[in-house]
Amino acid sequence: MIAFPIVTAAVLFALTWSMAAQYITRGRPHQLAWAVALASGLAGTLAFLGTTISGGNPWLFRAYYLGGAVLTAPLLGVGSTLLLSRRGWFAAMLAVALLAGVAGAVGLAAMPLSGAQLAGMGIEPGTTVVRSAAVIVPVIVGNSLGTVAVVGVALWSLWASVRGHRPWGVTAGNALIVVATLVIAAAGSLARLGAGAGFWGATAVGFCVLYAGVAVMALRAAPRAATSAAG
Repeated sequence: MIAFPIVTAAVLFALTWSMAAQYITRGRPHQLAWAVALASGLAGTLAFLGTTISGGNPWLFRAYYLGGAVLTAPLLGVGSTLLLSRRGWFAAMLAVALLAGVAGAVGLAAMPLSGAQLAGMGIEPGTTVVRSAAVIVPVIVGNSLGTVAVVGVALWSLWASVRGHRPWGVTAGNALIVVATLVIAAAGSLARLGAGAGFWGATAVGFCVLYAGVAVMALRAAPRAATSAAG
């Protein structure tokens, strides 16, 4: 159903807007990195819809795969590592994102694609079309390490919030981020294994859960911001 990519695009727009607004208000680097990552996912999803509507435009498909499949997860990982005190993790994740992006862009540009081939894809995520190792390897490495970074940092924050008896919003927000990231990662992994029929449905659910997690964390931060302003 094309409704699922449309829902995904709508939720990604809301997430990007929310994270950009948070960065403008608070100026924290991880918020900017996450806004860029979510904007990349949004651009990729819109390019996928353009591919479908246009009947299989190869360059729109390449833009979809680069923005969505290649870059979104490692860029989210970059944002998460900015929350850590050790900047070495951030530098390593940034290097992964840059290398995956460059390698993926080159691989996609060199990969032969036909409009007829893409038109027959329907709303499948394109894993049956992308066969080049020059694209698949950056996707797997970038997505795997990006997922580990997001989930690892969220679990660390979740453990710290439970141990430190922090407000419920911290615990709930981090738990939702973990669940969302794992759902989105599972959707991509299953698609690469040939079970792509449910990719967009699972992705839409994952980003909805992520939005809930971000919203809860924002609500948790709002009272503190109000208190600081009053002081």
